[in-house]
Amino acid sequence: MKVKRYKIDEWVSYCRFPDSEYGKLKEERIRAVVLEVLKKQDIYDYRIYLDNGTSMIIKVREKNLFPFEKPN
Repeated sequence: MKVKRYKIDEWVSYCRFPDSEYGKLKEERIRAVVLEVLKKQDIYDYRIYLDNGTSMIIKVREKNLFPFEKPN
């Protein structure tokens, strides 16, 4: 059983293409908040809200999320 790393209401950084060979795509980070931790039978792990002005709510896998680091 896979243990989920993030919890509801936790701020994270979302990367659309974490496995990309191109640096710009791999380094892209969008601030997001976890809305829901999905059940283990789902393809996706989390439902998140993107805080980039688009107000999109999407389902993502855990490999696309990273701990949120506040800018200095």
